[in-house]
Amino acid sequence: MARHLVLLVLLALTLGACDSGAGTATTMPTTTTSAAPTTTTVPASTTTTTPQPQATPPDLSGLEGISPEVREQLEALIVAAEDVRGLPFLTPPVITVVSDAELETRVRESIEEDIEDFPADESLYKLLGLLDPEVDLLTLLLDLYGEQVAGFYDGDTGEIVVPSHEEGLSTLQRGTLVHELVHALTDQHFEFDSKFDEMIDQERLDLATAYQALIEGDATLAEVLWVQGLSQAELGEFVGESLEADTSALQSVPPFIQDSLLFPYDTGLNFVEDLYQADGWAAVNEAYTLMPDLPASTEQVIEPDDYGRDLPLEVEIPQFELEGYELERTSVWGEQGFRVMIDQVLGESLGGPAADGWGGDAYHQWFDGENAALLIVYRGDTERDLEELESALVAYEAAAVAEEDFGLVAVSEGHLYFVLADEIAVGEQISQTLGFSTG
Repeated sequence: MARHLVLLVLLALTLGACDSGAGTATTMPTTTTSAAPTTTTVPASTTTTTPQPQATPPDLSGLEGISPEVREQLEALIVAAEDVRGLPFLTPPVITVVSDAELETRVRESIEEDIEDFPADESLYKLLGLLDPEVDLLTLLLDLYGEQVAGFYDGDTGEIVVPSHEEGLSTLQRGTLVHELVHALTDQHFEFDSKFDEMIDQERLDLATAYQALIEGDATLAEVLWVQGLSQAELGEFVGESLEADTSALQSVPPFIQDSLLFPYDTGLNFVEDLYQADGWAAVNEAYTLMPDLPASTEQVIEPDDYGRDLPLEVEIPQFELEGYELERTSVWGEQGFRVMIDQVLGESLGGPAADGWGGDAYHQWFDGENAALLIVYRGDTERDLEELESALVAYEAAAVAEEDFGLVAVSEGHLYFVLADEIAVGEQISQTLGFSTG
């Protein structure tokens, strides 16, 4: 479900509110959504790491479009990112300064690259009852990007893109840039951007969401550590600026988009913190290599104790054609996918208990240019887990699917089948192909 929400996570740390406690207890910046704010107590690493050589501030004297004060701040932030993350830049990071208009254009262009896929996804989300019928998905996302962005890492070019500044960077802007600099740093070491793109190209979308949680959780933990080093005055500025941020566009989007947006940050932070507790940054570094081949899943991010152990069950999905429809996608819906859709339709926090026993799944998504059709085949870890999701999906179908559309929830030989279609005849064809009577 998160294919076109990938780039949205660039906004999360600049769009929320932050509360800070004493000592090492820090509530990270977040937005007011159905997900609770994430409170993180960052422990000392359990390992002894080799001290890093004193980093030399880079020379950004040739960087145009910013004041000398901002240039000095950027130089210091590059060193701070290396220090807090315990890794050096292999090559100096590329800082690109653009106007506010150019920044917004670059962000919007990154969405519009996949514009041909938006009609199919919009139709599917409306079939699922997650988007109102009159909503235009592309316009909704582009409006969301009208919110202020303090800067972002462009993995395709390796640039840290920042807006031009005449005055010095605020504390919140500095924190955001530490976050993005850590992305650039870890991408140099682990080449996560190319691996992530490959997951998307191969339609391994649940794995991609889990990997994104590692990437964002890593940079968020680094920012937490940076924030903990602020003076009381700076911390007050950080909190105050966060509270004043305009989040109206974010608050206007459906909960499933908000939850998908925040997942890599709040749940990803919990996941990375668990790794950090076990073996410091070394465990986080190792995850970049291990996760793409486990295979991993959002289940393992939601429950870090499952990481590397509770691997997805193999699920075979029947292959067949629907006349007049194109098969848009075959992928894995994942535990997080079930959670966000059920929470929006049936009520906050109901998706977790229903999807907690996720064992594995596979889905087909079809589109004929106007109408959507969906088939999900699901396996639970136990028979009881399957029954719990079955009960939730029956209630979901009754609440979310329009009377003129088709919906079916059925169980056969230890597998749960969920069929939705805008056209009743198409839904009946899918169901009958699976061996279920619709009469």
